Amino acid sequence: MLVDGLPWESDDSDDDVLLLYAVGNKRERKWVHELNMKRREFGEFHHLMKQLRQDEMKFEEYFRMSINQFEQLLSLIKDDMEKKEVNYRESISAEERLVLFFMWF
Repeated sequence: MLVDGLPWESDDSDDDVLLLYAVGNKRERKWVHELNMKRREFGEFHHLMKQLRQDEMKFEEYFRMSINQFEQLLSLIKDDMEKKEVNYRESISAEERLVLFFMWF
């Protein structure tokens, strides 16, 4: 490196190597992880809700409310919970958000 010069005016090839390493070593960032892309195929919500809707007793055990009560609650809050669909990712439905709420609280 030149003593009197600026760092980018260096003749030292080590700086060039470090710069190329830093530029070429960036990880590719993804908007949606691959596992989340397969949510409809492998996700708990998409499998469990189909089964629970077929068995009203199990549905009530799981959510502590009837299917009709769940549907009423969903209709009341759906507009506030629903997100817009965008081209690069699928949004989580209001029904799935409500189910997740009951699963964790």
